[in-house]
Amino acid sequence: MKRLRILTVVAIAFITSLPVQGSSTNCSYSVEIETTCAQSAATSDHVSVRFGDSEGNLIIVKHLNNPKPLYAAKGGVRRGGYGGFGRCAIDMFEASGQCMSRRVCYLYLKKVGSDDWRPGWVRVLHRQDGGRVVVPVSYMFYFRTFVPENVWYGFDYCHSKGGGFVPHVVSSNE
Repeated sequence: MKRLRILTVVAIAFITSLPVQGSSTNCSYSVEIETTCAQSAATSDHVSVRFGDSEGNLIIVKHLNNPKPLYAAKGGVRRGGYGGFGRCAIDMFEASGQCMSRRVCYLYLKKVGSDDWRPGWVRVLHRQDGGRVVVPVSYMFYFRTFVPENVWYGFDYCHSKGGGFVPHVVSSNE
């Protein structure tokens, strides 16, 4: 019985953390991206992200810039003008747009440039209460491979038919 109450409280907390669909206001999100510690994993290339939920709500950030470095291994972050995506680093980027009515279940990255960039994982958080509260609203999207150039590359857990969640390319004019 105690477990049932705990699960109920957790479920209510998650549901109330999601923004209301159809809201006329935009929502604020944070996107955390880990770059692996592999040799040549860092990039200075132009990186974009697109993510959404199973209801068709979508946010596209065409250029992730102005990162907030959350973690960097010793010597991992370049001094002055840090643009994010350093080797062994975790960076946070801000995004805003249409409010998601469900958990973020698909996420794609796009890299324009010739660097070999290898993200480890990406997750999306919803910023609430003026940004003071940050609540995870996505799966952890584990890449751990080099991102191909000039294509949207990532995961769609919304429409998966079981089996493994292997990253894949989607076609898009965006």
